[in-house]
Amino acid sequence: MTRGAFLHTAMCALLAWTLAACGDGSCYDNGSSLPLARFYESGTTSTLTVLNLTVKGIDSPGDTILIKNSSVSECYLPLRATVNTTQYELRYGTEEGKASVADTITFNYKPVPYFSSHECGAMYNFEVSSLTTTHHVIDSVTLVNPVITNTTNVALRIYISDDDTE
Repeated sequence: MTRGAFLHTAMCALLAWTLAACGDGSCYDNGSSLPLARFYESGTTSTLTVLNLTVKGIDSPGDTILIKNSSVSECYLPLRATVNTTQYELRYGTEEGKASVADTITFNYKPVPYFSSHECGAMYNFEVSSLTTTHHVIDSVTLVNPVITNTTNVALRIYISDDDTE
């Protein structure tokens, strides 16, 4: 084996060993900081499945629809790193002969760049300064932690009025 071929082989082996040592599997599965919202019956700690829900971003690129006419007990509400406010419309399904109704949730926040690790890379965390909502079907909203990170914990508890759960 020539000296050049030996050096090339040694460098490849060193590179392969280095890359294998970096991947310890410690990066969270959720690589983005997304607030997880869970629905609850008003005045209780009981989770609730909201029937026929549509969740749509307001003034987002293409007014993105995250959920379309589905029954859900939780959903992710991504925040945009290029602005300080993100809004979502939660439109509740219609019954025969009834008009649909919708609530709006508004997040005001500061995007904060965060370097997690070599394996996970960089992402944004979000420091939420205020959270407002309309109250057509939503009774109240609780922000569990004002800093949204990439953990999969519930960040937002949305309480639905008792008379609007069906």
